Amino acid sequence: APAGEAPAGEAPADANATPAAGEAEADAAAAPAGEEIAQADISVKWEDSRIYAGSSLGNYITVKTYEVKGYEDVPFMKASDYLNMLYEGKERITVENGVLKFEVNGSTTTIDSAADTITIDDAARLRSDNVVSGAVVDLSEFDVITPSTKNASSETAKAPVTVRLKDYNMPAIAYEDDILMPFLGLQNTFGGLTWRNVFAYNGKDYLNVDSINSNMTQENAEAVQASPYYKALHGGPFSTLQETTQAYADYAYYSTCLLLDLTFGHKEEKNITTFDEYFTRINAKKSLCSTDPGAAVTAEVLLFNYLFDSGHDSMVSIDTVFGTKEVDQNVVDGITEDIKESEEGKEFFDSEEGAEQEVGEDTGIADTILGALIEKGLNVPEVAPLMLWTMYMESNEPKDYGNQRLDYSGDTAVIYFKKFDDDTTTRRPSFYVLGPTKENEERSNFAFFYNCFQDIKQHDEVKNVVINVSNNGGGAANGLICVLGFLSPDGEVNFSDLDVVTGSYREERYHVDTNLDGIADDQDGFGGQYNFYIMCSGSSYSCGNALPYIAQKDGLAKVIGSAPGGGDCVVGNFVDAYGRNAAYSGLLKLGRDGGSGFVSDEKDVKLDYNMMPSIVDISLVPWYDADGIAEAVHNYEKGETEAVYSEEAETEAITGFLENLLGQVGVPAAAE
Repeated sequence: APAGEAPAGEAPADANATPAAGEAEADAAAAPAGEEIAQADISVKWEDSRIYAGSSLGNYITVKTYEVKGYEDVPFMKASDYLNMLYEGKERITVENGVLKFEVNGSTTTIDSAADTITIDDAARLRSDNVVSGAVVDLSEFDVITPSTKNASSETAKAPVTVRLKDYNMPAIAYEDDILMPFLGLQNTFGGLTWRNVFAYNGKDYLNVDSINSNMTQENAEAVQASPYYKALHGGPFSTLQETTQAYADYAYYSTCLLLDLTFGHKEEKNITTFDEYFTRINAKKSLCSTDPGAAVTAEVLLFNYLFDSGHDSMVSIDTVFGTKEVDQNVVDGITEDIKESEEGKEFFDSEEGAEQEVGEDTGIADTILGALIEKGLNVPEVAPLMLWTMYMESNEPKDYGNQRLDYSGDTAVIYFKKFDDDTTTRRPSFYVLGPTKENEERSNFAFFYNCFQDIKQHDEVKNVVINVSNNGGGAANGLICVLGFLSPDGEVNFSDLDVVTGSYREERYHVDTNLDGIADDQDGFGGQYNFYIMCSGSSYSCGNALPYIAQKDGLAKVIGSAPGGGDCVVGNFVDAYGRNAAYSGLLKLGRDGGSGFVSDEKDVKLDYNMMPSIVDISLVPWYDADGIAEAVHNYEKGETEAVYSEEAETEAITGFLENLLGQVGVPAAAE
């Protein structure tokens, strides 16, 4: 901790107290942040630590891991080793007088050991130098999506970024013509800014947690957890420990603060200046700094799954690289009450707004789920926020409806799909060699929409095309851009966002070669050939919210159904010092700046035809019925703006809605 301050999670020491035996020596041995660390206090912990970039145990690079007195068990790494791994040697590094400078993609970064600072002149270019700095479509992903030559991309001025490592109790040490830093100081800065903070340290090696969790499903969870890779991650030296050192617990806490301070997209909405201040304010700092990894995970679940309060924010895995022990129920209860009694906790858990979850009633859902989690001791493989809309849409999806389909009803075609996806970087060969097949459709929105329009063109009677994303929770931005290309009159797409790190507003301009002729021209896209509609529900989230937003802003489609669910940030990845994994609202926020300031797409979609005037009408909306959807389109064409249901149907719907709602929150329906 900084000189004169108590270590995180501990009360300040009494200046007049007499230290117990050994305490004075320990305090003297630890170098407070901001003070020079002697070279004699640095030693090699492991000569042969391995960094496994992917999911193979046969593909790795070897680096040295260092230990520093006063930072027990905290892994230190040479900055050049980390940057070389991150950029695969494409960076240019120089070190002089304790200052490391590296250049990549036209961006210059300095790590100053004397000042304990990292200064980045263009943080977005750390990701890529593309149509704009750090664009959502990477250079390696250009295929059917290409940079537009018709409309120029643009970005406003970017502010430089300075990370003051002293604020996070992390030193930058000049060492052997390099800079030595705590591993998560490097990963949560450079990996966090480039969407590549995926590694967990198990006491010796660094393994890719994302490669495990992104491929784990309910069906294959046992097989994945029995795999050699999973065992390697969870079988390191830390697996024999059930508690950490206080230095390591502080490292875990401050590295979390660093990542979220730098890249969390909703700091303004949550009134967060720094996460150290926020965690203190919500009574979470003590548990996050605990040497018991179980105490920290309790706080993390509450933070990501509830207080961050977004469908993008949730724990993905609570598995830890440390040894497991039975959860102390008293600890869980205590942390829960501490957070619930904080100002933010009360506002979320006790307010009608926090509890209603879009159903307009005080259901106590947050407390219900929280109680269930506590009852299980948080021993669940995956925890996600309750989204009543998604539960409703999933439970009412017709049997064997499929993940995507094309239906017809008279003059209307309905394209339904549940996820935005793109497999450009893994698909071989490209669609320019072998065209899209039925097998490609599950992994590629482009393939699915290409085949759909090949079929639709055979139906001369079709004049309306509805894109049904009412049960679509989002996915890959590349998939979104592909779909927009088909709706466009010329294949052109304007993907706009705000970089919350640099403050730059960007309009990323792309072209989608929808006819696969290899030419980016006005012959692409189907806008003007059909009347496009996008059907949404409260379950339409992230890209499922961005599609109607961008299409409406650019005049590509009308929006029907009910209001989409929001989700304005590109998802960030979180890996803590214990190996736990979470998703959170990241550093790019989708929206538009029309000249009077940036407005995100969170709640900015306006319904052209409201198919659900009241929440109790939810069961009357033909979410999965092509004939009913076509009827809604025809009603809009007649000039109507809102669906009208019969009194008898609404009475029946109210009864069904209340029974469903009571069932969701665990209240048994009354006996007939």
